[in-house]
Amino acid sequence: MRLARLTQRKEFLAAADHGRRFRSSAFMAQVRDAAPDEPRKGGEPVALRLGLTASRKTGNAVKRNRIRRRLREAAKQALASQTERRCDVVIVARSDVLGAKFQTLVADLSIAIDRAKPHKPREAAFADRRRPPPKRGTPSQA
Repeated sequence: MRLARLTQRKEFLAAADHGRRFRSSAFMAQVRDAAPDEPRKGGEPVALRLGLTASRKTGNAVKRNRIRRRLREAAKQALASQTERRCDVVIVARSDVLGAKFQTLVADLSIAIDRAKPHKPREAAFADRRRPPPKRGTPSQA
């Protein structure tokens, strides 16, 4: 079975901004439910799409590719029963993926799809921390 992939940066950012998160010691999963009228590539109805990210912090190119291969295979096994669900899944790898047991990765990915925690979009999360700019021409009150 071949999973559909996320290929464009805006798809990854949409999952990061509007998705639900699940953290594991080996990875962080971001799950975003797709809108029913959302256009997909080629106009075909693709249910579940997978995106993998392994930054240079996780290791050199050989380690990053090995991490991606392990996560892709774990995702195939964990998400096999959920391919009809219309969602985008982004997995952000950590370096602990190489040391983790494969069955643990599969179990954590299954849990990530079922129980991804809801969170605020980034703009809303930081909106309450920002102060409005001071008004010009009026003395500030101390």
